[in-house]
Parts: sequence; structure tokens; C-alpha cells
Amino acid sequence: MRERTPRAVVNVRALPDVCFGPRDIMWWGTFAFVVVEGWTIVLTMAAWVYLQQNVQAWPPLGTPLPSLGLPSIELGVMLASLPLVAWCNRVLREYDLAKARIGFTIIGVIGIAVTGLHIAMLLVSLNVKWDSNAYGSAQWLVLVYHGTLVLVEACEVIGLALAYWFAPVEDRHFPDGADAMMYWYFMVATFAALYLLCFFGPRWI
Repeated sequence: MRERTPRAVVNVRALPDVCFGPRDIMWWGTFAFVVVEGWTIVLTMAAWVYLQQNVQAWPPLGTPLPSLGLPSIELGVMLASLPLVAWCNRVLREYDLAKARIGFTIIGVIGIAVTGLHIAMLLVSLNVKWDSNAYGSAQWLVLVYHGTLVLVEACEVIGLALAYWFAPVEDRHFPDGADAMMYWYFMVATFAALYLLCFFGPRWI
């Protein structure tokens, strides 16, 4: 009779049922999404720079510079939200549902406001149509793409807020909120970079 190969047995009873950060498989899904979205933003920025290097004037003569008012307000609102996002991260790790409900409700409202500001910025502040010239196409490409990130994040935060208020909440749902807060940081960081590129780039070049 053939002897069976001994198998190592590990007692995993002491391992936690809920994890935050890289120990959570869902965190890696969010991280992969950030990598894909971040790489796409880099490609749109590269297209912007490439087109700029192939023309004599950027923006073209007769095209007004983009306005700074609405994009500056949008960036200011995003930056002002970061302390609240950090606070939400902390209460999520404390499994404090009452505070998480309040935090995500406020961030959801901010998400709606930022989405509205982004749409208004596209319509009012760029001062050029997407099909007017290469400059207009580049501006709209970069900022419309980032607008999809803003919209997706607003929907995710609002969805989590509704879940925390009305759905049965278990401990395993708190890391989902922490992952959304990580994506919020990514959204703010990328808009800060695009703010410099799209609104100050034409002034500096």
C-alpha cells in the first residue's frame, strides 16, 4: 500500500475575519482600478503635451485662456474634504457605524457638489469647444475623462451611505468604505495635477 505524503496543517483560527488595506482582497481590486485609471490619465496628459508641441501657439491665437474661478473652487472643495475623508477612514477602522453614516452622508453631498462643479467648469471655464481645434480637443479629453472618475466616486460614496443607513451592515462592509476613501484621495491628487496642466499650462507655455 502506497504511503500518503504528509500534509502541513496550519491553524488559521486566530486570523481576523475582516481586514483593511493590502490584507483585504477587495483593496487589491480598488488598487488595480487606481492603476488602470491613473495610467489612462497619464496617457491623456501625454496626448495634451504631444499636441502642444506640434503647434506654434497654445491655445491658438484668438482662443481665450481658460478661466480659473470654477476649477479653483472645485479643487478647493476637494482639498477641504480631505480631513473629513481621513476622519471617515479612522471611524471605519473602529467599526463605528453611527459616525460612518454621518461621514459618508456629508462626503456624498460633497461628491454631488464636486460633480456639478466639474460639469459647470467644462461648460463655462474652458472657453473652447471640444471640436474647435487640437487645443480644445486636448482640454476636453483630459477633463472629461477625469469627470468620469468624479462621477463614479460620487455614486460609490452615495451608494455606501445608503447602505450604511438602510441595509444590514456587517463588519466586512467597513473595509469597502475605506477602499472608497482611498479612491477619493486618488481622485483629488489627479485633479490637482490636471488643474496645473490644463489651467496654468496654457498660461506658462
